[in-house]
Amino acid sequence: MYTLGSIHRMRNEYEQGVAWFRKGAEAGSPRAMRSLGYRLRDGDGVAAPDYPAAADWMRLAADGGDGTAASALADMYAIGCGLAWPRMPATSLPQS
Repeated sequence: MYTLGSIHRMRNEYEQGVAWFRKGAEAGSPRAMRSLGYRLRDGDGVAAPDYPAAADWMRLAADGGDGTAASALADMYAIGCGLAWPRMPATSLPQS
């Protein structure tokens, strides 16, 4: 499903690409989750950018082991994208 989404994206068939990335993401593919996150962030193949949804998919991909998604999510927080930094309780910080 990720591969079909990529083929459609390379052909500038963004809506079809998003549909395949979404199917792959819902099936649990971290690469498809990351690609769907990029499309939602950039507004490719969707009506308008959706930063919170993009961040959710990037987070799921990062949790699935996709380092590129983790970096992209950090970039989204760093530049804003309408997202607030997640708050973490002090107890979750590493102890020295």
